[in-house]
Amino acid sequence: MNSMNFIVFDLEWNQPEGIPKEERVKLPFEIIEIGAVKLNAEGKLVSKFSRLIKPVVYDRINWRIKKMLQLKTGELESGKSFKETAEEFLEWCGDDYIFCTWGGQDLTELQRNMAYFDMPPLSERPIKYLDVQKIYARMNGVRNQISLETAVDALGIVKDVPFHRAFSDAYYTSKILALIPSQIINSVYAYDLYSLPVEDKEELHIRDEDSYTYYSRRYEAKEDILKKQKILAVKCPVCGATLKRKIKWFGHAGRPLHSGAVCPEHGYVAGVLKIRQGETGGYFAEKNVKLVTEEEFNELKERRDKNSK
Repeated sequence: MNSMNFIVFDLEWNQPEGIPKEERVKLPFEIIEIGAVKLNAEGKLVSKFSRLIKPVVYDRINWRIKKMLQLKTGELESGKSFKETAEEFLEWCGDDYIFCTWGGQDLTELQRNMAYFDMPPLSERPIKYLDVQKIYARMNGVRNQISLETAVDALGIVKDVPFHRAFSDAYYTSKILALIPSQIINSVYAYDLYSLPVEDKEELHIRDEDSYTYYSRRYEAKEDILKKQKILAVKCPVCGATLKRKIKWFGHAGRPLHSGAVCPEHGYVAGVLKIRQGETGGYFAEKNVKLVTEEEFNELKERRDKNSK
């Protein structure tokens, strides 16, 4: 039987005001609260974690954050340092677990704060986790982001603690996770890319029913990425066949590139290629390929023709 636990966590952070841009780049958000719930493999509650953190970088709390979290004056003064709290949190997590969040930002911000405060990295490679928000949206056929409270209301979950604190948001996320069938949980994973793949064999290939997403390893220069045929190749997201591009990659510098092809068996395919800067330096490619309708394929052709004028 799988003994892995689910660590459902949420962070609250302070946003700086009146701070020089170069300082904000180093630490855009300073974490001031960690809340988490530990579920076992059957989705049953095992343990809870809730800690305040005393800010030391941005000690003046942004008024919007203070209002949203309903912080009392001086409340954070009782908190421990980030490093001490993060170490305590990771020890509480245990050895065999997977992180779960509502949205894709918390795990990145946790690692960014750990790096800023000179802590060892969580991982030297991408971290596999569960984005409960994305899983819930997929189950309900929704493409737009859904707020946590909207999902809680839709599922009829009792709202017995206030929203917008780290523990309460982790608590409600765990309630939603516990209602998701295990076969869905085991088939839908996200990857946090704070640390990038280093070797070709570590690159990420994520297949869905009618789409395929690829994340490349780290490259030191953008130009190196566009020289790689494996990155420029367009494959059918269903059967994986490499297709001849009917629409060659096009787009403006600094923006996503687009391409199109036709699979003899599965039909029209469109690709989007983005070159992103890594959180810790370097660059990587994010390529998404999906099935499209004939109308969408012809619209892509028209965009290509306008782009070439």
